[in-house]
Amino acid sequence: MADDALNGLERELHGPVPPGLLRLHDSELRDLATAIAAERHRQAAALAAAGDQALGQLPRMIRIPLKKLLG
Repeated sequence: MADDALNGLERELHGPVPPGLLRLHDSELRDLATAIAAERHRQAAALAAAGDQALGQLPRMIRIPLKKLLG
Protein backbone atom coordinates (compact mmCIF):
# COMPACT_ATOMS: atom_id res chain seq x y z
CA MET A 1 0.00 0.00 0.00
CA ALA A 2 2.83 2.40 0.84
CA ASP A 3 4.42 1.71 -2.55
CA ASP A 4 1.21 2.79 -4.31
CA ALA A 5 1.13 6.07 -2.43
CA LEU A 6 4.83 6.71 -3.08
CA ASN A 7 4.51 5.83 -6.75
CA GLY A 8 1.53 8.14 -7.12
CA LEU A 9 3.42 11.01 -5.53
CA GLU A 10 6.51 10.33 -7.67
CA ARG A 11 4.32 10.51 -10.78
CA GLU A 12 2.96 13.88 -9.71
CA LEU A 13 6.39 15.21 -8.80
CA HIS A 14 7.94 13.82 -12.01
CA GLY A 15 10.81 12.49 -9.91
CA PRO A 16 11.77 10.93 -6.60
CA VAL A 17 9.98 11.84 -3.39
CA PRO A 18 12.17 14.04 -1.16
CA PRO A 19 13.43 12.10 1.90
CA GLY A 20 11.54 14.28 4.37
CA LEU A 21 8.20 13.29 2.82
CA LEU A 22 8.89 9.60 3.40
CA ARG A 23 7.84 10.14 7.03
CA LEU A 24 4.26 10.85 5.97
CA HIS A 25 1.54 8.22 6.29
CA ASP A 26 0.09 6.62 3.14
CA SER A 27 -3.09 8.68 3.35
CA GLU A 28 -1.06 11.88 3.66
CA LEU A 29 1.05 10.94 0.64
CA ARG A 30 -2.10 10.28 -1.38
CA ASP A 31 -3.62 13.57 -0.24
CA LEU A 32 -0.44 15.42 -1.24
CA ALA A 33 -0.40 13.77 -4.68
CA THR A 34 -4.06 14.71 -5.15
CA ALA A 35 -3.40 18.30 -4.10
CA ILE A 36 -0.44 18.59 -6.49
CA ALA A 37 -2.51 17.21 -9.38
CA ALA A 38 -5.36 19.63 -8.62
CA GLU A 39 -2.95 22.56 -8.49
CA ARG A 40 -1.38 21.58 -11.82
CA HIS A 41 -4.84 21.55 -13.40
CA ARG A 42 -5.68 24.93 -11.86
CA GLN A 43 -2.42 26.42 -13.11
CA ALA A 44 -2.99 25.05 -16.62
CA ALA A 45 -6.47 26.59 -16.70
CA ALA A 46 -5.14 29.93 -15.44
CA LEU A 47 -2.37 29.88 -18.05
CA ALA A 48 -4.85 29.14 -20.84
CA ALA A 49 -7.11 31.98 -19.65
CA ALA A 50 -4.15 34.38 -19.53
CA GLY A 51 -3.15 33.39 -23.06
CA ASP A 52 -6.68 33.98 -24.32
CA GLN A 53 -6.79 37.34 -22.59
CA ALA A 54 -3.45 38.32 -24.12
CA LEU A 55 -4.61 37.30 -27.59
CA GLY A 56 -7.73 39.37 -27.04
CA GLN A 57 -5.56 42.48 -26.85
CA LEU A 58 -4.30 42.02 -30.42
CA PRO A 59 -6.04 43.49 -33.45
CA ARG A 60 -8.48 41.05 -35.01
CA MET A 61 -6.52 40.76 -38.28
CA ILE A 62 -3.56 39.44 -36.32
CA ARG A 63 -5.46 37.58 -33.59
CA ILE A 64 -7.41 35.16 -35.82
CA PRO A 65 -4.44 33.78 -37.79
CA LEU A 66 -2.32 33.67 -34.64
CA LYS A 67 -5.00 31.66 -32.80
CA LYS A 68 -5.11 29.19 -35.68
CA LEU A 69 -1.34 28.93 -35.63
CA LEU A 70 -1.18 28.36 -31.87
CA GLY A 71 -4.04 25.88 -31.90
